Amino acid sequence: MKYPSPQPLSLKGRGAKIERFLFPSPLEGEGLGVRGKAAGFTLLEVLIVLILAGFLMGVVATSLSDGPVLRKSSREVAASLRQARAQAVMRQQPTLWKMNIQEKRFWIEDGAGDGSRNLANSVMAKINTTAAEVDSAQQGGIRFYPDGSSTGGSVELAYNQQTYKINVEWVTGRVSIQ
Repeated sequence: MKYPSPQPLSLKGRGAKIERFLFPSPLEGEGLGVRGKAAGFTLLEVLIVLILAGFLMGVVATSLSDGPVLRKSSREVAASLRQARAQAVMRQQPTLWKMNIQEKRFWIEDGAGDGSRNLANSVMAKINTTAAEVDSAQQGGIRFYPDGSSTGGSVELAYNQQTYKINVEWVTGRVSIQ
């Protein structure tokens, strides 16, 4: 393809003469927008599309894994432990939180409310507590006292190689997720 020769363009400004050469496009007339600019996407448009695509891939990836199920289960266990502690303080009597790891079920003994809750089938559970609160190899509990303290312990929830540990401090009864 033979390119046309450049044509000088004179721009005058403040008395000085500036020359610049315009090189016509080999595709002259093609791909030009309404104002004569080259058609295409701006950098901002491309960035917005890339950000949206990344966000959608993140949402899809997390919805396909059991990570959110494990996180939800650990939050439910922690909420139940906190409820047991609050109940002990409000009623001014010891309250026992129990878990059966074989049935994947946990509840508050003599608790008012919704009763027992179940973990997802894919989640493996383990409870660490004092010997006095172990009922069997499959069931144990954590006792909370009226002053907010507890027997202490932890509950470990695992799936594949992910593990969440819910700790209960024995002096303060504070419940935390690690």
